[in-house]
Amino acid sequence: MKHRSGFCFLAAIFVFCLFPAACSSEQAAPSPAPTEATQAAFAPAEPTLEAQTTPSPAPVTEAPPEETALPAETVPPAEAPPPEETAPPEAGNDCDPLQAAVAACAAAEKTEQIVLAVDNELTFWEKAEDGSWQRRMETTCGYGANGLVLAEERVMGSKTTPVGAFPLTLSFGTGENPGTEMTYRQITEASYWSEAEDESFNTWVESETPVPGEHLIDYYQYKYAVNIGFNLEDIVYSRGCAIFLHCKSTNSWNTAGCVSLSEEDMLSLLRMLRDGAYMIIVPDAESIGRY
Repeated sequence: MKHRSGFCFLAAIFVFCLFPAACSSEQAAPSPAPTEATQAAFAPAEPTLEAQTTPSPAPVTEAPPEETALPAETVPPAEAPPPEETAPPEAGNDCDPLQAAVAACAAAEKTEQIVLAVDNELTFWEKAEDGSWQRRMETTCGYGANGLVLAEERVMGSKTTPVGAFPLTLSFGTGENPGTEMTYRQITEASYWSEAEDESFNTWVESETPVPGEHLIDYYQYKYAVNIGFNLEDIVYSRGCAIFLHCKSTNSWNTAGCVSLSEEDMLSLLRMLRDGAYMIIVPDAESIGRY
């Protein structure tokens, strides 16, 4: 009995010593990992469908600029084709009306130089390389004391100047050639402009004996002159001849049927004229188109 009681006492002490260690061990043990049920209980609720379809906007951050195509205006243009050759410019609405009339008249198809007398205004026109007609001179002129008349109606001795378009056939004068490119003849004591009703009519004649017509050296107005080719074809003697462009009289612009210029203007014009030039004489600009 005594031995059993001792044994029981030792056993109790042993148990008492082990029990605190067991408690301490239970308290120190880590919490078990949450089960799926525990996770479900504390997990945030699943977003509703509406929340899924309209998520909260993400914080705005500046995105790097996208690479864009080169703007159209900076793309080098295709090489343009060379300009096409164009016809000579035609007279337009904004053109000088007189220039337009000269360019459109029939005489412009026959020559590259036109001396134009419109009443008392004389202009000189020349065809440029581009086909346009350019005014080279503008001045005052005189004409027949009894005015202008249609060429086909003129009568010899009427002191009228014929209207129409005429070739300028010859330049001449008592003075030396002033530098004209037109054929030039110097007047001598034997020089006449014939009015004889034969093959010499309306031509220059050199004769030691008098010839019906004008003895050219007798006229100081012929210091410089140009023959206007009136009544050269289909000759009608009664219409007259010796219609010239010449220097004006000292005291009058009027003539017996010719066209007159100052000596200075005659020199300027002669230095520009060439063979083949034409002269148009009209009372007004509207009449230019007839010739």
